[in-house]
Amino acid sequence: MKTMQHTTKWTKTLVAAGLAGILMVSASGLPSAHVHAQAKAASGNGRITAPALAAPLVTSKTLQSTEKWLEADITIPVFQGLSDAKYQDQLNDIIESHAFKDLAKWEQEAAASAALAQKNGYAMHPYQLLIQYELTSDGSDNGLVSLKITTEGTGMNNPDTRIDTYNFTNEAEAKRVTLADLFGSKYPSILDAYIKSAIAADQERYFEGEDGFQGVDPEQSFYVKDGKAYIVFQEYSIAPGSTGTPEFAVKLPDRKEEVHGAVQSIIPSGKHYIGKDGKIMVPLASALRQLQFDVAWNGKRKAADISKGALWSSISLNKDSYFLGKKAPRKLGAAPEMRNGHVYVPLEFLSDILNLKVSQDNKNGQITISVAGK
Repeated sequence: MKTMQHTTKWTKTLVAAGLAGILMVSASGLPSAHVHAQAKAASGNGRITAPALAAPLVTSKTLQSTEKWLEADITIPVFQGLSDAKYQDQLNDIIESHAFKDLAKWEQEAAASAALAQKNGYAMHPYQLLIQYELTSDGSDNGLVSLKITTEGTGMNNPDTRIDTYNFTNEAEAKRVTLADLFGSKYPSILDAYIKSAIAADQERYFEGEDGFQGVDPEQSFYVKDGKAYIVFQEYSIAPGSTGTPEFAVKLPDRKEEVHGAVQSIIPSGKHYIGKDGKIMVPLASALRQLQFDVAWNGKRKAADISKGALWSSISLNKDSYFLGKKAPRKLGAAPEMRNGHVYVPLEFLSDILNLKVSQDNKNGQITISVAGK
């Protein structure tokens, strides 16, 4: 089998850092086959050959149920043509084994419920089992293959949903990719701060206290799609069943230094000032855009809209009212101001409202803002 060579930034980074490579993804469908437009002159006649269609990375396989009280719709992926044939066989076996185990479990439960219904003389409605997958990254753009499989069973109670993710590099020796590979060794604090902010913006959909989010786990499920890592939580792990399986999309670091350390925003001395209310005022857009927030100015409303993933907030000039998502607005003792064409907000808006970490170097006057502090 011919070894596939990847020269993308991800492969270079992983090799340089000596990191592993199995990744995780979301699921909405099979990627279309890539067309390689290789125009070659046929020997002796100068004609152009037709474009060749590359074989798809995965094909589909369906599983059937013999239990009449279970309606099963099961489609699983089958990898083909991976550079690491041994890994490919093992991965296909694992995926199929999990599907068969789920099928046997729901067949047994459906049969038992049907027998009980017949015994007690009440109507029996068929159980349902749905297994589907999505290849969210096929490795063509970033060297990473990412797969998400959703298993949902419905019986007498509410649907039971589970998300499985598989992430790896398509190389002669497939390697696992972890969250540490993507975000650096400080990934827990980076992701924890982001997820806490997103939850705070929509708190009613999540558990609070000890039952709520306590931090990402070293084996946290995730998948990669369109330049973002989607952090996946299983049903009932941090939220009630009505919330489903929560996912938080976090943009992958763009620069190599961001992979190995915390993403930070620096406000040097002279770029912030003490306002008339005694509050430290910092430039909103330049501070947050370094942290990959979107900041959009609305001149008609004289307001700035702030967003990052599920997080959303908005501030208005000369109005001491700050909020995050659906939380009640708070006063911070100073209103946003326009100065030299830039909007400034109290430093507390970043720390107390957006839940970012803020530190100030009293020696040189520099303010450092981070999603995760060092």
